[in-house]
Order: sequence, then structure tokens, then C-alpha cells
Amino acid sequence: MRRLHDSLTGVRSAQCMQLIRTRAVQYVRMSTDMQENSIAIQAEAIAVFAARAGLNIVRSYEDFGRSGLKAAGRAGLQQLIADVRSGSADFGTILIYDVSRWGRFQDTDESAYYEYICRSHGVSVEYCAEQFCNDGSLSASILKTLKRVMAGEFSRELSVKVFAGQAKIVSLGCHRGSVAGYGLRRCLIDGVTGQRTTLRDGQRKRLSTDRVVLVPGPTDELRVISDIYRSFVQNKMSLSAIARQLNNQSVKNSSGRAWSDVAIREILTNEKYIGSAQFNKTSRKLGGPSVKNSRSMWIEAIGAYEMVVPIDLFQRAQQQLAFNARAYTDNELLDSLTALWCVTGRLTASTIDADDIAPCVNAYKEHFGGLGAAYDRIGYRPAFRSGQSTHFRFAVMSQLVARLRSLGCSVNWTSGSSHICVNEELVIAFIVVSARPSCGKNQWQLRRSAPLKPDITVLARLSDGDLGPKDYFLIPSLFLIGKTWLTVSARRLKRASHFRSSTLDPLIALCIQDRIGGANAARA
Repeated sequence: MRRLHDSLTGVRSAQCMQLIRTRAVQYVRMSTDMQENSIAIQAEAIAVFAARAGLNIVRSYEDFGRSGLKAAGRAGLQQLIADVRSGSADFGTILIYDVSRWGRFQDTDESAYYEYICRSHGVSVEYCAEQFCNDGSLSASILKTLKRVMAGEFSRELSVKVFAGQAKIVSLGCHRGSVAGYGLRRCLIDGVTGQRTTLRDGQRKRLSTDRVVLVPGPTDELRVISDIYRSFVQNKMSLSAIARQLNNQSVKNSSGRAWSDVAIREILTNEKYIGSAQFNKTSRKLGGPSVKNSRSMWIEAIGAYEMVVPIDLFQRAQQQLAFNARAYTDNELLDSLTALWCVTGRLTASTIDADDIAPCVNAYKEHFGGLGAAYDRIGYRPAFRSGQSTHFRFAVMSQLVARLRSLGCSVNWTSGSSHICVNEELVIAFIVVSARPSCGKNQWQLRRSAPLKPDITVLARLSDGDLGPKDYFLIPSLFLIGKTWLTVSARRLKRASHFRSSTLDPLIALCIQDRIGGANAARA
């Protein structure tokens, strides 16, 4: 019986292998709809090949509108390779139109690599439109290598031709691309009649002889552009401040979204607003990294469009941008900080960033190592600083530890730590905050990142003059289960008034009791 079972098992395995060998999948790819080797043409040629070879196509892997320069972004190819590598592929052959369908890689070994992966997992590859049989012979290997080189060279030659055509169009004063930009519109000029038609977003020109130029857009958008230049050049507002002003006025950008400093900079620096058509400011050849080109490599047509911004105003904006980008001196930063202090009466990171003229907070951090150092240079003492928090916490904890030890308690505390362990069982954490939060949200955000989970968290609030603790909140851990961040608002503190104490005497009274475990055992 065992011999019969093994014989039947072998027969079934042979039948399964024979079935898999007759099952095939196809991989098709095209870059654009205008390619000669479209998906339909490829699929038709593959179907004819499969019928002649007695293969049954069970699945299709497809990449529509995907360049062959890279494998990245080609979901069809990546899924095909993943299925082959899994070792459980239910097919024995991959049908491909020609060698270039793997890709027009600039490294010819990459195309060979994908074919090698398939063969090494027992899956053969057949090229349906090639004039050679992919049987592993010397002639087939030579022809495949030649085809891979030709595929890569085709991309290089096509890249040169496309660049030359685009450069010629721009040099004639025409616009390339689908986006006009805020305050501008694309205008189609018929190559035969010269008739002009305004194109909406997403519309394309119909004929290759047609040309597209940029024209001024709606009056309200032109007014916004004028306001942007006036705010920046005359009022000396920062890019972020201008963006906030437009967003507060519910003005949307060209894509219907909120404004940002990047969008404002684009309007202030793009020379299409003074009528210049430009191309090749950056380049990205054959799927490589983007490279910023020098001005000598740009393709320009000055005066190609109607200006929407006067040239003198545009140049003043460039001078202001260059002035803003310069390195601030220490005296300039400190003078600006002092002036802001005089106007607002207090200094915080939010007030500095909210000012339209003052340098940003990062400028002070880069020059002085932090806002605290800059405050010291001008003699400003904020109501509460993190360094003072550490100082007060150390003082309070030192006094508490000394008092507990004098009362006979065992206290484990490492100087600098925010936790103490009393009688080897009660863990207490200390947090010091100002009487009023400085974040402007009427709440404190406290991070409890220590690995030792406290049984009680002591929240010590400093008095307004920072002369000492104003009060304490003794918060049990059951209110903080599973939380890393502790948000304490003024409203919550008011509700937790029964946890409030003007001194630490209730905490000390708890600590000097007998060990909690022993007390519980005695009560039991």
C-alpha cells in the first residue's frame, strides 16, 4: 500500500508540474498612450505566441504610463518579481513583448538581473516579438545584450531630442507645462489662424503646431499679487506674515489651498511675472537626481509675455530677499530683540515668531545657542525658565529628602533625578511649572519619560515672582495610567482642588507611616 501511495503521489506531482509548465503570465508596459507598442498591440502579439506554443495565459501584470528608466513606481513589475521570488508561483513561463519591456535601464545589467531572478526560480522568459529564441545559446545571449544596450541608448537619444524641442519652444516665447501660476492663465494660439483661446486647468493643446503663452489672469488675483509685493517691499513683512495675512482674509492660492511662505516666495522670485519665459533652471536627466543649473545654462525669452509686475518693483523685491537672506550680526539680533521687548513688555518664542519684522527664533538659536543666552545678553529675565525649574525642583527635593531621613525613612534618590523611592516601595515624581503657563493655551504639557512609574506625581507651581513654590498638587498614579503625556489645565487643577496643598506635610505624613505592605497585613 505504501508503494502504491508513493506511486500515486509521484503521478500527481508530475501532473501538477506539467500543468504549471503550460500556464503562463504576461508582462506589458508602456510610457504614454501615443507609443507604437501600446498595451493592446503587445497583448495581441503575446496571445498569438502563446497559442502557437500551447501556453495558457492565466494572469497579466501591467504598468500603464510608466517610464522604463527605473523599476521604482512600476507596481506590475514589482508584483511579478515578488510572486516569482515567493516560490509559490502557479505559472512556469513569463511572456514579454520584447527585451525593452523590462525597461530602458542605463545599466544594462539591471534588465538581465530580473530575467536571472525568474530563471533561478524555475520560471522561463520568452520574448514574443524578438527574432531569436531565448534558449540560453550564445547567439541569444549576444542579441539580448545588444537589445538592452539599444534600449538604453534609445532613451538617451530621445532625451536629447525632447530637450532640444522644449528649448526651441521656450526660446520662441511660448510656455511649456500645464500650470500657469497664480494671477496668470494659459492662452492657446492656433498655429494656422492665430486665434486665441484661454485654456482651463487640465486642458491641453490639440495640435503640435499650436502654441501656448501666458496672459494676465483675473483682476482680483492681480490685486493680490500687487498686495504681496507692496507688503514685502514697502511694509517689510516676512513671507510667513504675508501668508498668514492672506489666509486670514480667506484668500486661496492657485491650487485652492492655504498660502505658505514657499508660495509667496514663488510669486516674488519667478520672472514670468515680468514677462520672461524660462526653461532648464533645473534638470533631471534619465531619471537621475535633480540638479540646479547656473543661469548661463537657462533658456530664456525676455519680454515673451505681458508683465503683471513692474520690473523696478520686481528688482526691489529681489534686493529685499537678498537682504533678508544675509547673515545677521549679533548687534542686529540683540537690537531687534530689545525693541520687541519694549513694545510687547515680555519675550517668548511665540511673540518673536509672530512679529512681522523681527528675525525668527532659529536665528537667535544659531547665533547664541538658545533664546536664554540671547535674553541674558539684553538683560531680560523671563518669568519662568527651564533652568530655574531644575533649580527649584532640586531645592524642594533636597529639603524633602533631608526631612524624611531625619524622621527615619529610607530614601533612595540620585541627585539630578526627578524621582525618589521612599521605604523601597513608594515612588514619588516631582514636576515644577510656572504659576501661569507660557504656551498661551492656559495649560501645561508635561512629559513623563522616566522608565520608573511613580505612585504619586507632585506638581509644584512657582509663585508669580518665582520666589518659591506657590502650592503643590499630589496626584495619585491612578489618574495617569498608561499615559506618557500629562496635560494639566487651569480648569483641571480647579477640579482637583482636593489634591492641592500649600505644603508637603500630607506627603510626609504618608511616608512616615509603617510600610504600606505591613500596614495592609496588620489590618487584614
